[in-house]
Amino acid sequence: MSTSAEAKAPSLDRGIVELSAAVAYGELAGFFRMTSDAQLAPSISASASLARLANIEFNHYLVLSDFLARHGVDVEGEMAKFVPAFEIFHERTTPSDWFECLVKAYVGDSIAVDFYREIAGSLDEELGAIIREVANSDEHMDFLVTTLASAIFDDPKLGGRLALWARRLVGEALAQAQGLALEHQGLFDLFATIDISFVFTKLTENHTHRMQRLGLAP
Repeated sequence: MSTSAEAKAPSLDRGIVELSAAVAYGELAGFFRMTSDAQLAPSISASASLARLANIEFNHYLVLSDFLARHGVDVEGEMAKFVPAFEIFHERTTPSDWFECLVKAYVGDSIAVDFYREIAGSLDEELGAIIREVANSDEHMDFLVTTLASAIFDDPKLGGRLALWARRLVGEALAQAQGLALEHQGLFDLFATIDISFVFTKLTENHTHRMQRLGLAP
């Protein structure tokens, strides 16, 4: 007869567990960050708009944490392993004003979404579908693009500063992804099955398109 512990034993590959936990905590950390950044908004409506984006991040966290829990994973324990890396990333990329907050939401979150979308086809079928669901949530783009493009049009000097900020965010995000793979064996093994250089090239190309959408050089 199986014990309750055996019945609840994780049925997922180690790499899938680690990727899901990393993505889940990233979404939760994004929720915390956006909620805090909303306090820098110049108006109540702008603050509410960013808070709405934070809620999207939280819902993504719930979807991923539920997926792990259904497979008997210690969700909090697995996510806790990624807390230091995300804290370091957010410490290194703390926005100095409202517009840097918006660029971080636009660029940083989009890089993560692109990454999940690119690797979804190589994942467990159930997780791949979940990742695609998370990655296809683009509700935040219109607000961010409209607000940023208008501000940059009114102040070209702001555009130069934000372009440099966006470049820094991309560098930090890619470095974090590489660092996580080196620190966690499951992620390392999973990434070894993916053409990661192709994925990073796609991320860079997509970033260029996003900067052009704002009227900025990448």
